[in-house]
Amino acid sequence: MNKKCVDAGREGCPCVLAESGNCMVCSRLSGGSCNDCSWQGVCIYSLFLQNGRKRVSGRRSEVFAVKEIRTYSEDFKVFVLSVPRGLCQRAARPGSFVFAKRKEDRDWFGMPVSVLKSDPERQELHLGIYNCGPKSNNLVMNQGPMEIRGIYYSALSGLSLLQKVTPRTLVYAKGVAIAPLRNLIDSGLVKPEKAYFYIDISKVSLDFIKDYFGDIPVDNMEFREFIIDGFDRKRLTSGSDNILALTSPFYSDRIEKTAGRACVRPNKGNMCCGEGICGACTHTGELGETVRTCKFIP
Repeated sequence: MNKKCVDAGREGCPCVLAESGNCMVCSRLSGGSCNDCSWQGVCIYSLFLQNGRKRVSGRRSEVFAVKEIRTYSEDFKVFVLSVPRGLCQRAARPGSFVFAKRKEDRDWFGMPVSVLKSDPERQELHLGIYNCGPKSNNLVMNQGPMEIRGIYYSALSGLSLLQKVTPRTLVYAKGVAIAPLRNLIDSGLVKPEKAYFYIDISKVSLDFIKDYFGDIPVDNMEFREFIIDGFDRKRLTSGSDNILALTSPFYSDRIEKTAGRACVRPNKGNMCCGEGICGACTHTGELGETVRTCKFIP
C-alpha cells in the first residue's frame, strides 16, 4: 500500500530514497512489487529506470542578492531577496519553505524558513527571520547575499482539512509562525472576509502585521496574548469551523486538544536536510514503520 510523499512526481523525484530502496510511494523501489502499487501519478519506477537507475538532480543551493531588509525589532527582520520568477511561482504554494544561510557559512548552518511572501511580478521572495539560536542569529545579522535551497513543500500539515466547505475559518497565529498565512490567503484557501483571526504579536510587531496582513478586515481580527487570554474556548469548540494553528507546537497541541480535532498547523518534524536522509525528523509510526516527517504529511 502506497504512502503519501509531498515530493512525489515533483522536482527531484525519484530522490535518494528511491535510489537506496526506501521510496515512500513506489512499492518496487521499497522492496515490494508493482502488484502492491496503488499510486495514480506518473510511474516513479519508470522514471528511475529512464534516469539510469539513479536519482534525478535534486534541489540546488543558489545565492541571491538581498534587495531590502525590513527591521521590525532587534531580533526580527524580513529579508527581501531578488529571485527568478520561476522560483517565486513555486514558492507561492501554501506550506512552502526553504533552507537559508549566509553565503559564507558552512552547509550545516542552513535553517528551514517558511516563505512569508512570494511576488512573481516583482521577482521577490520575502523571508521572516526571528533570532532564536546560532543559525538564526547569523541570518538576522546578515547584510550580504543569502544562499537558498528549495523550494520544499512540507511546512504545514493538515492542509487537506481546508478543502471542505465550512462557514468560517478560525486562525490562531503567534509570532513568526504566522508566515505561511500569506500564501494561504493568496491561494484562496483562506478568505479573510470569511475568517476570524486571533493574533499574538509577541516576538513580531503591529507594523509587521500591517505590512503583510493589512488586507484582513479589522472587524475580523483580534489581538491577544495566548498565554494570558487563552483561545476563546466557546468559538473554538463550536464545531464546523476550519481551524489553523500557526503557532509553536506548545500552543498548536493545546488548540487541537481544546477543539477536540485536528487542525492545520506547522510541521512538527525537526527539519535538518529536508530530503528524508538525516533522520532528524523521523519517528516510529503505529505499525513500527519509520515515518519521515519532512516527506510525509498527514
